[in-house]
Amino acid sequence: MPTRPGQSRTLLDELLATHDAVAVEAAIARLAIIGRPALRLVVQQLATADPTHLPRLLRVLERIGDPGTLGAIRPLLGHAAPEVAGAAVDAMGALLDARETAVASGALDALTATLLDTSRADVVRVRALEAIASAPERSETYDADVLEPLRDQLRRDPSAALRDAVAAPPSGGEDAAPALDGDACLEAVAAGTLPTAPEVLRQALATHGPDAPLTILHRVIERVRAHERAVAPDLVEGWRVVRAAAHLALAARGSRLAIYDLRESLEVLGEQTPVGMLSALQQVGEASVLDAVAEAWQASDNAWFKGQLTGIFRAVVDREKLTRRHAAVKKITARMPETVAALWG
Repeated sequence: MPTRPGQSRTLLDELLATHDAVAVEAAIARLAIIGRPALRLVVQQLATADPTHLPRLLRVLERIGDPGTLGAIRPLLGHAAPEVAGAAVDAMGALLDARETAVASGALDALTATLLDTSRADVVRVRALEAIASAPERSETYDADVLEPLRDQLRRDPSAALRDAVAAPPSGGEDAAPALDGDACLEAVAAGTLPTAPEVLRQALATHGPDAPLTILHRVIERVRAHERAVAPDLVEGWRVVRAAAHLALAARGSRLAIYDLRESLEVLGEQTPVGMLSALQQVGEASVLDAVAEAWQASDNAWFKGQLTGIFRAVVDREKLTRRHAAVKKITARMPETVAALWG
């Protein structure tokens, strides 16, 4: 995504100054889209930020998932404020599937130490357990057998909360607690408790998504995305469709809070991207998604899929009033002139 000089600083200032939850989410999402160019400023700010602002900064690092942030995140795992330490756990969890073996191993070691440290707040330790349990199986450094010894040790932990956490059946298991209805279901998922069947959540989104707080819908998307990495391959599609439904609920409200996830999903899934995500992209896509759209179009031979991408590209161009002189368009044209010509029509 092309960035204007000072854009990262402006967004960072907005992130730290605003008291509006939606504005916070929007700033985090845009900084995540900028990615590495924003990292230096965010990491620098960690050293001087007020504890009330640290979770916001850590969420930016979580979204970007850059291996170079390991050293900046690690000290905050022991922060006295549980909300800061919890956000640091989430940011460290994003590094568990780093390509660099040393980084992934370092993240796992840091989370394990946090989990087993009985001086830490229970909520932080449980969060560390969740992060380790949902570590992507595709990680070359992640040993699927590492979790059971930890659970065995935690069954004798002094904390009842930790003993309960390892005694409870995994989310989505056959003995999982019955799902809550409506708003309660969405709030429970946002907090990390998913129903056994994806259809339960899909129904809750269909009936209550239109009125749910935008931040709840955004968190549901994050939770479901993490869950997709932990379930068996034959169950992934069902949960992915649910994530698409959550995107549609956001898009229907004109929200771009999760635009980064739509872009990343298209980049990773290509022709397997759910129709709901494509529809959401057409409704709320912006200039930052055009390169992913163009690359997916160029890589595909599926006429229907290419037609959907063409519609998305033109909808974004029309809605944002983009011209061929726009920085994003010029950048894509330099790399894929024939593709842009076809998409532009």
